[in-house]
Amino acid sequence: MKLVALMMENTETAQKARVECAAMAKEQLIRLEDAVVVYRDEKGDVKLDQAVNLTSAGALSGAWWGVVMGAVLGIFTGVPGMALAGAAGGAAGGAIGGHFSDVGVSDEMMKEAAQALDQGKAILFLLGRTGAPDKVLERLAPYGGTVVTSNLSADADARINAALSKAA
Repeated sequence: MKLVALMMENTETAQKARVECAAMAKEQLIRLEDAVVVYRDEKGDVKLDQAVNLTSAGALSGAWWGVVMGAVLGIFTGVPGMALAGAAGGAAGGAIGGHFSDVGVSDEMMKEAAQALDQGKAILFLLGRTGAPDKVLERLAPYGGTVVTSNLSADADARINAALSKAA
């Protein structure tokens, strides 16, 4: 997986660029593992605008597995309400697990990077991969930005910065 963090002019632009990345993921142009917009609110507090709510995702997954396990247990025990009980228990367990899991880009690393943010600026953290970097850069170029950090080569960072500097 490749990590790229882009300093964006403002939160709105970073969010629009993230939406564009989601569209590219749907088109299978990129495989996106995480996309987070990090900014400071009016009080100066660091905010992480996650693309995926892990608590909700965990609850949904837990409910599904709870229904499956409850139905299986209901068949073997003869108790018809096991599927419903399993769904409730699975949703609760999944929500708790989702709340405490941290997948993708480290929250601590993003918060640390955000300490240097000027008011109004935002950082878009992208974790993923692509087989078509030129097409991805072409689609992201209108949003501008500058590479703050990445695990790419210095040449790749320079290519990204050159492409993004052409933003209108």
